[in-house]
Amino acid sequence: MSSGIVLNDEIQWVTFHSGYDFGYLLKLLTCQSLPATEADFFSLLKIYFPNIFDIKYLMKFCDNLHGGLNKLAEVLDVERIGPQHQAGSDSLLTASTFRKLAKLHFSGVEGVLSHQGVLYGLGTDGHAEPLVNHDHH
Repeated sequence: MSSGIVLNDEIQWVTFHSGYDFGYLLKLLTCQSLPATEADFFSLLKIYFPNIFDIKYLMKFCDNLHGGLNKLAEVLDVERIGPQHQAGSDSLLTASTFRKLAKLHFSGVEGVLSHQGVLYGLGTDGHAEPLVNHDHH
């Protein structure tokens, strides 16, 4: 892949509750069905997107932070530039909110490194569960 944004451990992917988004991207990039287990999904995810930080997951480690991206940005006093649900505006808000959250609650980006590669709602149980039921088509 020649874009340089996947398969590149120098790129940091900052997201908000994006398990389905990465599932879709992996399906497109590999031209295959998603892996059947969570463990295999995360193995493939780490290859294509080695540095993922999910803000929704990071919020679990911060007192009194909950809700969606807009609410979190308001609480952290991060200004939105542009209209909601437009890619550029949402991306900028996500990146700015991540930086502010890391600074205020994790002593900077270095403080969130131990939470790298976890997507909110997936991969937090400590064991692999089937993601796909192959008995039904």
